[in-house]
Amino acid sequence: MRRNGLRHGAAAAVLVATMLFGCSADDVTDMKAAVTCPPADTADVTGGITQERADLLIGFREADAQRCAEDLGWAFRVGRRDAEYFALTMDYSAQRVTVEIDDDVVTMIGVG
Repeated sequence: MRRNGLRHGAAAAVLVATMLFGCSADDVTDMKAAVTCPPADTADVTGGITQERADLLIGFREADAQRCAEDLGWAFRVGRRDAEYFALTMDYSAQRVTVEIDDDVVTMIGVG
């Protein structure tokens, strides 16, 4: 009986390793492409980004949020990543978002 248990354990380890490390570069590219950014809005440029629009990036992974912000023409900066806070300028820009990141996910975002 013990011998079968070891075989099952080894098989499970191989399965887990395949699942964790079996992604190809194409799979990673497909995952990046799968993120849907918020639609562009001319008001972002003419009147500034609204908090409601900025909040659309909450829940995104940091790299995806940055890519979407840049695609929308928004300036992007990180104010906090996990327990580390970063020095920021006090100037206000209606075309900039400042994000807070926890475990690679945007959890808070502010405009300015």
